Amino acid sequence: MTEIKCVDVSEWQGKVDFSKVKASGTDCVILRAGFGREASQVDAEFERNYKNAKAEGFKVGVYWYSYAVDVVDARKEAEACIEVLKGKSFELPVFYDMEDSSQISLGKSVLTNMAKAFMDKLIKEGFRAGVYANANWFENYLDYKTLYGNYFVWLAQYNVEPEFKCDIWQYSSSGTVNGISGNVDMNIIYNEKLLALNVSDNIQVRDKLKKGDKGIDVLCLKYMLQVASDIGVGNFDMTAGNASFGEGTEKAVKDWQKILIFNQTGVVDKDFVNKLYAKIKESYAETGDVNADGKVNVRDVTALQKQIAGITNV
Repeated sequence: MTEIKCVDVSEWQGKVDFSKVKASGTDCVILRAGFGREASQVDAEFERNYKNAKAEGFKVGVYWYSYAVDVVDARKEAEACIEVLKGKSFELPVFYDMEDSSQISLGKSVLTNMAKAFMDKLIKEGFRAGVYANANWFENYLDYKTLYGNYFVWLAQYNVEPEFKCDIWQYSSSGTVNGISGNVDMNIIYNEKLLALNVSDNIQVRDKLKKGDKGIDVLCLKYMLQVASDIGVGNFDMTAGNASFGEGTEKAVKDWQKILIFNQTGVVDKDFVNKLYAKIKESYAETGDVNADGKVNVRDVTALQKQIAGITNV
């Protein structure tokens, strides 16, 4: 299992020297974006941390500390978080930080629904999302079985190894890293899929597809979904030449994410596209004669490429 080093910081770490942190061998950082239900509650160092971490080439994610008391409140916190993140790109998900003792009395069902409400709101806006909590919370106050596998899980447990399966394990709160004053939280990223492949494959990919680079990105995706539907996998009916990323496209993506064993977010990245393409190739390999000329040869590969590109005269 690949282990990727990651630190998480907030205003409590003061002014971080990200060039020194980078030189220490750390490639990922999760920043506190803020807390509560108001965008004005942005972390005092967030803007500076984001700018400097990006400048040093870090893969960046964020977390938002919760004080919510119900699902409605959790959605307000999500709205505040979205406002703070507007115009920024991230390679790691947005995590909902649930650990405040004032919330414990709300009960497991309410707290789990709060987490889902926050994350679903972020996902609807095109972000990838997860939940952060310690082992006690995942054991007693959150429905871990409902959350893990459907959302990303960031587990805090200062132990020799994590007791729960997780995408990120925070194993210490007393680490020392050159460039950060005092102690800092230390993490290991286990799930490489948690990382977008590059800056262009960030949590705002779906927004990019909606806008489109002259419509080409979303059109290519839609032609692939249509080809998949034509060979009998999934159900998608594309309006010819329509470059919008609407509810039908999102539903088709989610259907395929289920087939390909992804979190069903509706958000598209390169890993999803590559696996979709591989599945289409595999399905065509079973029939072979793509261009229906009675032969199975290299021309069928060309025909498949043309169909995916949206060229109909194959």
